[in-house]
Amino acid sequence: MPIIRVLRQRDWTDTQLKSAGFHYYETRKRLIMAKMLREIRNIEVTLETLVAGAGDIVCYEPGEIPHENADDFDHWPVKRALFLQTYRPWNEPNWRPDPPQAQLLRFGCRPYYKAAGVWAQKLDRSIYLQSLESPRPVLLPPGRWLCIGSEGEPYHMSDVKFTNRYQIDV
Repeated sequence: MPIIRVLRQRDWTDTQLKSAGFHYYETRKRLIMAKMLREIRNIEVTLETLVAGAGDIVCYEPGEIPHENADDFDHWPVKRALFLQTYRPWNEPNWRPDPPQAQLLRFGCRPYYKAAGVWAQKLDRSIYLQSLESPRPVLLPPGRWLCIGSEGEPYHMSDVKFTNRYQIDV
């Protein structure tokens, strides 16, 4: 029976990340809305179901149209300690919430932005990954972005989401 290798959280040095084919990408400053969970929840994202614990933070992409329920917005969980380390309160002095942002405010969210960049590479082959919030490994297909967060935690996203969130020099 073949051994399946799974990428999990670990300590990385910048040299190790570069040797493994990762590049560092600065974040694009963009507003997200976020709130802390009071109870455990399963959150469906592309390719897997993530488990968010009480005290974790759920981040919401406001998008362009309001929704009747918060869970109808694109959303993902972040461990509380990682959120506090990598996100900052939205600090644009003339900000006025648009309708989707106002709707998320009514759902108890507050405005933030991700301040930390990420090490990442676009996959050219499939790889198994287990994120912090995932109960089991997931097989990522080629074309997805494999990201390594500030604490060595792996996660993934589509090409569209990655290019919207991070600066890619062409």
